[in-house]
Amino acid sequence: MDSKVGGTQLQKLLSYDEFEPMCTWQREDGQDVLVLHLPEFKKDQLRIQISNTGILKITGENVVDGKRRNRFLKEIKVTKDYDSNNIHAKFSQGRLRVTMPKKVPTPTMMDSPSAAAMALPQDNQNDTIANTNGKTSIIPNIRARVGKVVKSKEFSAAMVNVGFVVVAAFSIYVAYNYWTSYVRVDED
Repeated sequence: MDSKVGGTQLQKLLSYDEFEPMCTWQREDGQDVLVLHLPEFKKDQLRIQISNTGILKITGENVVDGKRRNRFLKEIKVTKDYDSNNIHAKFSQGRLRVTMPKKVPTPTMMDSPSAAAMALPQDNQNDTIANTNGKTSIIPNIRARVGKVVKSKEFSAAMVNVGFVVVAAFSIYVAYNYWTSYVRVDED
């Protein structure tokens, strides 16, 4: 209980000047960079964290003189367009550069040109597919082979193991995202 009283007394003794740092955006191919101009700060006076709700919070606090301090808080909503797991920051010469890479769209299976060649025949009677040059090639009855593999004990055991790994990975992912993750700040 005394620590709370001591903490409030300390806050009364300190004076805080809150400010909004000058910021600029640099749009680059594949990423956006937020540059905060903080000439009076050092790396260890800055803190960057991203919440599981997608809010990037940048805070800083430094001592101007014995009792007076400067501090700021900058919050940015990180949209789903960005790869939040690869956001990184670098502090150099009084500038904090927060690089936010954009997600690379992954093509769907049907978008790739080879997807049509890999498609299974619609019925068991059709075992040939025409190549792009007009010739036909004989493809073994894929469905019969897949049916034998699916019925095997090894396949069943492998699927149980894959299911276990997927559940474990998802649990770890959810637990990891539950806690706020921090962005490491590099310095020259």
